[in-house]
Amino acid sequence: MAKDHDQGLLLVDDQLRLGLGELARYQITVDTSCESWKHFRDSQIHLTFKNTESALLRPVYLTGPYSFYVDVQPHNFNEFERFDEDIQFFDDVKPNDIYRATLKFNDNSKIKGTEKYAWQINICSQLSVTKIPTLGYRLCVSTNKTHEMPRKSLDSVRGFSCEKWDTHSLWDSPPRFPDRPVHLVILTHGIFSNIGCDLLYLKDKIESTCRAHSETETSNVIVRGYTGNQGRSSKGIKANGIRMGDYVINTIDELKELFNLKYISFVGHSLGGPTQSMALRYICVKRPDIFDECTGLTPIHFITLASPYLGVAGEVPPFVTIALDIGVLGQTGADLNLNRSFFMSNEGLVKKGEHLGHYKYRPLLEIIPSEPVINLIERFENRTTYANILHDGIVPLRTAALLYLDWQGLGDVRGVREAGGKQDEGGPDSSKKNDTTGEIPEEKMDKKSALKYIMPQAALRRGYKRYQRTQTRTFSSSESGAKTQDNHPITPPPHANPLTSAANIIVAPLPTQEYLRDPSVRKDEIIHDKVYAPDELPPAHYHKRDLLKKIIYPNDRIYRVQERIARQWQETASWRKVLVSVAPDSHNNIVVRRKFVNAFGWVVVDHLVKNHFGGGKRLQDERK
Repeated sequence: MAKDHDQGLLLVDDQLRLGLGELARYQITVDTSCESWKHFRDSQIHLTFKNTESALLRPVYLTGPYSFYVDVQPHNFNEFERFDEDIQFFDDVKPNDIYRATLKFNDNSKIKGTEKYAWQINICSQLSVTKIPTLGYRLCVSTNKTHEMPRKSLDSVRGFSCEKWDTHSLWDSPPRFPDRPVHLVILTHGIFSNIGCDLLYLKDKIESTCRAHSETETSNVIVRGYTGNQGRSSKGIKANGIRMGDYVINTIDELKELFNLKYISFVGHSLGGPTQSMALRYICVKRPDIFDECTGLTPIHFITLASPYLGVAGEVPPFVTIALDIGVLGQTGADLNLNRSFFMSNEGLVKKGEHLGHYKYRPLLEIIPSEPVINLIERFENRTTYANILHDGIVPLRTAALLYLDWQGLGDVRGVREAGGKQDEGGPDSSKKNDTTGEIPEEKMDKKSALKYIMPQAALRRGYKRYQRTQTRTFSSSESGAKTQDNHPITPPPHANPLTSAANIIVAPLPTQEYLRDPSVRKDEIIHDKVYAPDELPPAHYHKRDLLKKIIYPNDRIYRVQERIARQWQETASWRKVLVSVAPDSHNNIVVRRKFVNAFGWVVVDHLVKNHFGGGKRLQDERK
């Protein structure tokens, strides 16, 4: 291999501009069996990446940040297996900064059974507020390490290849088997978030899991996401839901012309939960044929992660409520504050000529789960909500978990403190079966003990009336065979501070190399996983309240509305509720916004894809 001894060979030289939610992915492959590489003595090649924006943009965050996320993954990297090489990534390549990485020829990058070595490089724009600006970068791969960006022409070398995908090509891939029934999976992003970058890890894991279980009927997936709401977080849940609904309708019509589209699922993060729910209502109103029970699509999964089903009023400090009331988040803030909808039109909520009836002037989040949406929700094979049990002051636990939980089960722990840190195997939390989710996974006592271990002991001794009112009915068998309701102390987890949660988004601690390389040191886990049936709901507490209590309790109206919303979602359908404990910033970690920056949430996404897309059952055989 002939080369300039000063600069070496320049193998890749690419420049691109990325906007909000846009990314580029490169696949570098070197075939060392080619003559060009047989005499190459170095054991690595070098990547140089530069943010080409002006350094004057570094302090600008209102329309930015003007930075990039970069990671380099050897071909054989698997986050759930021990890895013997440091992971190369950087979460904040600022304007005019340069990031360097090495692509090593070793067993970690070698493609099994060949003389080829491969690496995947991901470049993500960190813009998060507006669609107006774009960011420029230059990426080079060379045989020699350079202190500055290379200044030479590109070399052509046999045995070296570089494939590139942009945002559109990554998010517009066809199904793996065009002739088989297709399962459309719609992902929905949250507030100040996007589809292309922020939900990329979730998309990749869904697709890879389905490829590994291609024998199941619903594994032939197409994953899509609506980008039209990026940068429009303040426009309101109704407006965003209608736009998303139109996108889903058009996508379904287009795919039906090309494939045998048979199944559909929805997965939403944060504000994406209410947005996809509003989109479902809009579809039911505008195109009821799409979900027709005889000729329409079969609903499979309805999944949310840290979504504010009940809004945030009453769950956050008063100053946050006041900020939302004065318009900090526009109409979206008013919707999350459960403000009444006096001037809201009926467009997208009911069919033309119809009225909302007694839901008129109710908060939007209370209108959404009424008919016809709730009838559709009941038809989904799985209804699952994931909630952060700690560290999430943006979407607190009660609103993400639909209010009602087995608080007694969460606090009924033994082992870690009493056994000096030894595991207490315990037994399953429940063995109940459900025709939509199958057998409930076993939950060992050592996981519960971790929850108690992090709770302040003072909190365990206090009374929690608001939690007692939302304690689900739990029964045990008496000696005579009759079932009696258990009564145990309520020990809920401590509240998360919204200011701390917001700060963690900006200055969250990064995972260590040991954490990324060694699964055995990770402490993040699933704390609680249970299917809640409608008959476990306790009696409504705020139904027919005394006038005096409505006056003297300032949040009485909010709690009444939250109770009505929660019961609407759950009175006729069972829900699987999964509570997770991940390190700050847990609101972004739960969906793994960036693969290595938010690696604390790997366990959550792994649980989601294995339990919903992992081929646990063959739907066709079950229906037969």
